[in-house]
Amino acid sequence: MTAPPTFSALGRRASAPADPGTKRSGRRTIVILAAAVVAMIIAAVLLSRLSPNTSSTPLSATNPDPNGARAAAQILGAHGVQVREVTSTAAALADARPEGTLLITHADQLRPEQLEALADVESDVVLIGLGYGELTGLTDRVAVEGGGGQSTYQAECADPHAQAAEQLATAGPGLTANPAVTGCFPLDEAGTAFAYGSWTDDQERTWSVLPNAHPLTNGGLDEAGNAALVLRILGGQEHLTWYLPSATDTFGLDDDATPALIPGMVIVQLLVTVVAFAFWRGRRLGRVVVEPLPVIVRATETTRGRGRLYRRGRAHAHAAAALRAGTISRVAGRIGLPRTATGADVVDALSRATGRPPEAIDSLLYGPPPTDDASLVALTQALDTLESEVHRR
Repeated sequence: MTAPPTFSALGRRASAPADPGTKRSGRRTIVILAAAVVAMIIAAVLLSRLSPNTSSTPLSATNPDPNGARAAAQILGAHGVQVREVTSTAAALADARPEGTLLITHADQLRPEQLEALADVESDVVLIGLGYGELTGLTDRVAVEGGGGQSTYQAECADPHAQAAEQLATAGPGLTANPAVTGCFPLDEAGTAFAYGSWTDDQERTWSVLPNAHPLTNGGLDEAGNAALVLRILGGQEHLTWYLPSATDTFGLDDDATPALIPGMVIVQLLVTVVAFAFWRGRRLGRVVVEPLPVIVRATETTRGRGRLYRRGRAHAHAAAALRAGTISRVAGRIGLPRTATGADVVDALSRATGRPPEAIDSLLYGPPPTDDASLVALTQALDTLESEVHRR
């Protein structure tokens, strides 16, 4: 009999041994992918370490912009002061020490529980940059009022730091006269508001207050005696805790909350790994489908709704701040001011553009907030008039 024809098998049985070449190819792919991920992680770490430690946060010790305070921090560091910047109340409390100084910027933005916790630190305290918020949880000797245009003021007090500075280039707001506080650099002839104040409390802690933060900034440090005063009140101790309050700080809101256990660099590495895996496994999708929104909300309705909320909550200060900020933003673009312009730059430019005195411009844009509907309406009309004068020129 004739033998049946034979066929060459193109596959293999399930029970047949795997091809060694296929195994080696799969392992090689995995090794290459793992090496690429590790290389990307190393590159991310090196970039984060080699990149300059700078920020754009106002009054930050690492901000080189005119509204930052990097110059003061570097000068203090060159003179042996250890400067550490923190952004949470817990970190500020942990870093403050008896032989150190605690700088708190914008303390009026802190919640009562934060102020009460900071009131118990054993270090000297410096408050720089204050609005009109309540500070009784921290100290009852500070009250802020408006007034005082951008100018140079004489010390006229017995405080040694103020006498060393002799002059201070700043503006309002100022500290109200308090018998327990040594007020310096009076902003008015009556001596009811001061640009700087200091005192020593019952625990022998020295308190220093600069309501206007301009002397600390890079743009204002070299004016008049600003550097002398700022460096003396911040450099009196070997350690300086530089506290910049953060809106995301949950101190006192949930004491049982568990702190984050994953460091920031680990998160960056995980993100790089996810991106690499997505690039490896990803596929090209189709065109993006654009669907109409179910509801269209007009901008005017949003504006009116916010206005009603302000009026219902009697938030005259917030409404005035929004109106002033909008006016400054519009007229600044009209007269060619950059985004980094300070309040003094805005006042000078508008004074030249409108012919008004700088004091009137400063009072209108940076004066005390209104306290009732009538004064808010008057402020609105005054801002509209100022803006129309700028547009006519």
